[in-house]
Amino acid sequence: MTTLQLNAELLRELSIIAEDEGMLKKVLTFVKTLTPAKKTKVVASTKKPYKTIPVSSDIRKWSGCASFTEDEIESDPRLKALLSR
Repeated sequence: MTTLQLNAELLRELSIIAEDEGMLKKVLTFVKTLTPAKKTKVVASTKKPYKTIPVSSDIRKWSGCASFTEDEIESDPRLKALLSR
């Protein structure tokens, strides 16, 4: 089923109980439990958009020769693409 079809079916089912306030409150309470908590969204937004991998000691000795801030990484799509590999 597509999202549009699912949405239409959900609205059809809700229209059956549209006159019953108690049932609508139960459905609303249940639907609210399905959405993720706001704290989860905050954690997801602080997650780095790139992954870090361990490097050999030969490469590690060059550490610090170049560094990038989070803002520089976010503002440069090429750098962001390189670091996301």
